[in-house]
Amino acid sequence: MSFNFDQFNSNSLTQREPISRSSEETQIVPSGYVQIKKNDETQIFRKQKMNISLPANINFLNVSNDNIAILMSAHLLFRMNMSRADSQTDVSLEKFIVGQRVSRMFLDQTGNHLLLSLVPKSSGYSSELMYLNRNCNKPKILTKFRDHEITAIGFNCENTSSITTGNILLGTSKGYIFEADIGLENDRVIQNNFRQAFDIGRGEKGPVTGIGVHRAQKTNNFIVLVSTLDRLYKFHECLNDDKSLSNIFKHYMNVPEEARDYEQQSSKLSYSQMDFILENKYPRGFGWLTEAGIFYGEINQIADNPNFILSKKTITFPEQDNDYRTASYISKHQNLVPSSFVLTDFHILLQYSDHITAISLISHEIVYDEYFSDQHGKLMAIIKDVKNGNVYTFSNKTIFKYKIHNEKRNVWRIYLDKKEFELAEKYSRDNPAHYDIVLSRIGDDFYERKLYIDASRVYSQTKKSFEEVTLKFMQVNENLPLIYYLKSRLNDLNPATEKTQITMLVVWLVDLYLTEINRSSLTSLERQKEYDEFLLHPHVQTCLKDNRKVIYDIIASHGDNYNLTSLTTMNEDYEDVINHYIQQNEYRDALDTLKIPKRADLIYQFAPIIIEESPKETIQMLMDRGRGLNAVKLLPTLLCIKSDKHRTEVVRYLEFAIHSLSVQDQSIHNYLIQLYAKYKDSEKLMSYFETQGKELSMIHYDVHYALRLCKEFDVKQACVFLMCILEFWQQAVELSLTFDSKLAQQTASQPNDRELKRKLWLTIAEYEIRRKENVQEALELLRTTDLLRIEDLLPFFPDFQKIDHFKEAICDSLKEYNRKIHEQRKEMEESAEAAENVRKSIQAFKNRSVTISGQDKCSYCGVFLLLKPFFLFPCSHKFHSDCLEKNLLELFKPEEGQKLQKLKQKLSSLSTQIEISKNQNNSIPEQIIAARDQLKLDIENILAAECTMCGSLMIQQLDKKFSSSNEQW
Repeated sequence: MSFNFDQFNSNSLTQREPISRSSEETQIVPSGYVQIKKNDETQIFRKQKMNISLPANINFLNVSNDNIAILMSAHLLFRMNMSRADSQTDVSLEKFIVGQRVSRMFLDQTGNHLLLSLVPKSSGYSSELMYLNRNCNKPKILTKFRDHEITAIGFNCENTSSITTGNILLGTSKGYIFEADIGLENDRVIQNNFRQAFDIGRGEKGPVTGIGVHRAQKTNNFIVLVSTLDRLYKFHECLNDDKSLSNIFKHYMNVPEEARDYEQQSSKLSYSQMDFILENKYPRGFGWLTEAGIFYGEINQIADNPNFILSKKTITFPEQDNDYRTASYISKHQNLVPSSFVLTDFHILLQYSDHITAISLISHEIVYDEYFSDQHGKLMAIIKDVKNGNVYTFSNKTIFKYKIHNEKRNVWRIYLDKKEFELAEKYSRDNPAHYDIVLSRIGDDFYERKLYIDASRVYSQTKKSFEEVTLKFMQVNENLPLIYYLKSRLNDLNPATEKTQITMLVVWLVDLYLTEINRSSLTSLERQKEYDEFLLHPHVQTCLKDNRKVIYDIIASHGDNYNLTSLTTMNEDYEDVINHYIQQNEYRDALDTLKIPKRADLIYQFAPIIIEESPKETIQMLMDRGRGLNAVKLLPTLLCIKSDKHRTEVVRYLEFAIHSLSVQDQSIHNYLIQLYAKYKDSEKLMSYFETQGKELSMIHYDVHYALRLCKEFDVKQACVFLMCILEFWQQAVELSLTFDSKLAQQTASQPNDRELKRKLWLTIAEYEIRRKENVQEALELLRTTDLLRIEDLLPFFPDFQKIDHFKEAICDSLKEYNRKIHEQRKEMEESAEAAENVRKSIQAFKNRSVTISGQDKCSYCGVFLLLKPFFLFPCSHKFHSDCLEKNLLELFKPEEGQKLQKLKQKLSSLSTQIEISKNQNNSIPEQIIAARDQLKLDIENILAAECTMCGSLMIQQLDKKFSSSNEQW
């Protein structure tokens, strides 16, 4: 046998060509308009004859997962995987089928499991079920199904095993439903989980014509649809751990027939059929062939309740073309009802004896109708590969395969005509032109129903004429939908090439927004928020910068000061607005506007004007800006003092600038001093001076200028303070004596020069004695300072003054002299005694001696001391000279150790020279000998400077570690 599945046989068509609805191709042209043109698209359904030569006529044919099984007369079975031409096998069933015939053939969705239903041809035989696995050429009789004619099978759609079918449901001609797991293992047939699950006919013995069993995705919800000749039964159950399909029927066992969930369709047909539209192995819809038509229903994808059929309808069969009908058909009834059908995603393909008709599932219209010539024979059935959706039809001689090309192409238009816009939109998204037509119709529908905002939203997504849409909304006087539409169009414009259009739209939108904001107080806040967001659009900001004057005029025409201010904030253009407010005497609004920008130049420009009317608010604004402003440049503003209120606020800012902002400019400090002095605020003035201190180089004001001001406004205490800073001590004391003698005394105590201080105190004493003639207060000065004596004051008293006034002061002075004489005498005696003790200690140290025995050892190495040159310290520690040097090198700093090593090297060099001279009997220069002796003395002085065990070097080692971190114990 030879096959060529893709070869198209032109001779398969008769003179009558297939009927297929012509379509219109819609394109979007660059102008933005939708252009529609006629186009002969590829037909949705195109049949191709499978070029196959068979040795006998075809009785049954099934295709699943590209695996084809053909049962021919003489019980010859042909099988092949159509994607692999070398996989064909022929199986003869003649010796396995004796006295029987095949009534039906079933192939599961994997194409691995083939079941043949056998019925007897004569008495003495019974019905049986035969199983043939894809990997085996020897069929097996399933003994458990003896005497049962299998008329329908519901395969397990989730099964992928090539060995077993998994749990499946099998319906019989008597209405019984069995559950079984059928397979082949080691050439032995498997019949597991065999049980009767249900009796659909309850004794009426009606055949089961179709079974569908499915599990909802990612759930344990199972649904079962069972069809008979006139009924469609629905079953639903949630199976958890137990996966036995028979449990689905448990709740329906004792339910009366009339209470069962089923669909009734009166039918006189002797056959029926059921088919499904699968989506991810779960049905999206189903069809049931009845005499009245195809009963079609949509199925819930979750199937979480027994009412899993969402919608249902009966699609009647189309009327036949009587002109083409021949007298060879038996009855009119047979011509009106198809023999079989299949469901595709959007169509029903009906198979009649001589033609195939396709009906739209949505519009119920014929979209395809093709008749077959007599040479191919009578069509037997139409089938579908449930795995990949391919459709086949066959007669007893010929097999045809249907190629389905873009069957959803016109679905959008059908839904659109039915005003099912959501579905129309869904199925037109892949074609921009179709999608535009759908959106335009949706927008028109919203507009007709006066849902103008929804209409504007949809219109904005279409290519509908701009003028047409805008006129629609203007005719009904609806600004808000127009705003939304214009905004969407604004987003579509190119700022590089469509600058004029952007400008027109922005100006129009600003005017519309302001109209809406001022129209209703109920929605003004919402509109204002939208308007603010609109101004942030990049296109709008660019347009505003280029057309400020126009926009300002529009806002001004609406009298909207708030938005005018907001716009200047965005454009940083505040000068015109502030001038406008000042001209209208709206100083508060001008100040509010002045607060917005970060430009200090505007503050320097307008603050002198605004402060005249709003001093407190203006000063607060200046303080809020803090370091962002230059206090010196604000002097024109601060000089505006027309009332006490102005003065108070100006002083507040100057204090803030000096104390909080640390402004050091002399003019600011001088101005604050002027205000303090002029308005007699001496307390704050003195507090300010104290804060600045008395160090002339650290003072930020002009001291001479401040002194002139204080003299001018007669602030005497401040004058005294400033004179002290300038070291005008005499003038300061003389001025302070005129109003506060205590201040004069404090001033006289400040100079560091003792003679100057004594002079100042004498000035105070003279003032107290001669001008105030207050002897007691003058004598009191003797207790206040130690710079004056009674003898210093006597010249200031008159000659006739009685001695009694001075008696006590003179006595106190004599006592003080006597006390000082005794103290000095005692100090002299203590010094003489200490000197004598030192002389005795020195004499005793000179006469000290230490005895060394032969048993004494070195305090460092422990070897007998007399074996080497050694050093003896007053603390009784004894060291060999080399041990002492080694110990010192460990305690010395690096530079000290290097110094000792250099001295030793020089000594070694001189000693070598002297030895050479002796060996040569040469005279040795005295300077060399003297240098050598000096080096020895220097080395000995270093070594004998102090004891290494109790001297300062050892004390310095107390804060050091006993060992380094790298040293091993």
